Amino acid sequence: MSNGSFQEQIQDLWRTRPVRLPGRGHVAGVCAGIGYRYGVDPVLIRVAFVVSTIFGGAGVLLYLACWLALTKSGDPASPAESLVGRGHSSDSGTKTIVLLVALAIALTTVGPFGVGLGGSGLISMALMLGGLWLLYQRQPIPPPLPAGAVAPGVGTGYPGTSFSPGQFGANPFGPGTYGPSAYGPGAYGPGAYGPGAYGPYTKLPDSYTPSTPPTSDDKTADAPTEALNPETAAAQSDPVSFEKSPAPGPQVDAPSAPFAPLEPRPPAWDPLGVAPFAWDLPEPARTTTPAVQPERTHSRLTTMVIGLAILAAAAATALSVATGSDWLNPGRIGAVALAVIGVGLLIGGFLRKGYGLLVVAGPLIGFVILASIVGSLDLDSENMGDRTWNPTTAAAIEPAYSGGFGSFTLDLRNVTLTEDKTVDVSGQFGEVVVLLPPGMNVENHCTAQFGDVQCLPDGLDGGVDGTDGPVLNLNADVQFGSVEVRRG
Repeated sequence: MSNGSFQEQIQDLWRTRPVRLPGRGHVAGVCAGIGYRYGVDPVLIRVAFVVSTIFGGAGVLLYLACWLALTKSGDPASPAESLVGRGHSSDSGTKTIVLLVALAIALTTVGPFGVGLGGSGLISMALMLGGLWLLYQRQPIPPPLPAGAVAPGVGTGYPGTSFSPGQFGANPFGPGTYGPSAYGPGAYGPGAYGPGAYGPYTKLPDSYTPSTPPTSDDKTADAPTEALNPETAAAQSDPVSFEKSPAPGPQVDAPSAPFAPLEPRPPAWDPLGVAPFAWDLPEPARTTTPAVQPERTHSRLTTMVIGLAILAAAAATALSVATGSDWLNPGRIGAVALAVIGVGLLIGGFLRKGYGLLVVAGPLIGFVILASIVGSLDLDSENMGDRTWNPTTAAAIEPAYSGGFGSFTLDLRNVTLTEDKTVDVSGQFGEVVVLLPPGMNVENHCTAQFGDVQCLPDGLDGGVDGTDGPVLNLNADVQFGSVEVRRG
């Protein structure tokens, strides 16, 4: 299968999106549908939703979105499509509106406008969407839906595969159009050409060999000579019998070569001999019923370890909220859950079980790495948006300035240094800008883990009046974004 462009793959992912299976699920059948579509255990999908709900609330948001966007098995449209008049769904309009309100409330708890734990909602959502993309790459072609999950007129049951009812009737060619009686009884049966006659496909021998007459032996050749002697002839003559001898039977000569049968036998697929014109075709392959494979029993180790990891992460989160400690940030809480998963993998390595833990360990490792890079993000009003710090004296300069999400500017153009100063300016997401007067002595150190850096040259920069006087040691850092230091 050749991969198309990224846009074509996105369109195909949406066209072959899962179908909700409420009969196999617990709430709306979202996890069961996703697991069946991509060949994954639904328990792992539920665990992923629960983990992303704990770390930022993205799981609830994505579950509600899937509930509205995915079609229920047997329905021609999803609840969202039914609400805008693009089909019919078995879910009522009131239920759909309630789901939309719940989705709007969940949206306020995720992202830069929400109050998620340390910005982990964005990371969890990105990991969940990335996992969906990887599942699609693993199995781009959807399997057929289970029995009873396809409604009449919806094709295979997946969106984009429907056809109009009655397009192909139950018997489009009419009854008996090509049945056995279409040619009449005995049209090509045995005896159609009279008893004993050659059939139309009788195979005749390639050549005939004439039979040779019997040759006389030596005893027969000497018989006339011996008959000349009357005494010998009388002695050797048989006694006279007046009984009538039976008529000799016809002489039958054995054929010199075996002949082929006059009438070919019909094959097994045509026992009545109604289609002799197709007897030279090969025998059809026998349909073999595949053996029913026993259902694979899932190991309890995977479920037990995942449950323990969730409990450990929930306990660490509750401890962080209760104590107000900044040490238990999302990265460390994820590391606690990852440690439990690691112990489960170690035990499963000896027992040869628990391979499903690898599916959870991969995204969890990515979450821990990203959360450790980003650090704790306090999404309050003071650390979000555009902020400008404008001290007017050297004494008013604070040792550190920090921001979370937005554009942050430190304006020192009105400051005259009276002594050496060290200032740290940092941001996590966004832009950090430091404005300096033309004659200030500055030694800047700028870093950006993911972004652009535009600062003064390395080392001491004295500006327009040389390097005499107090020096400002400036440390500017940003996680995701850009850093700029310039003279204004």
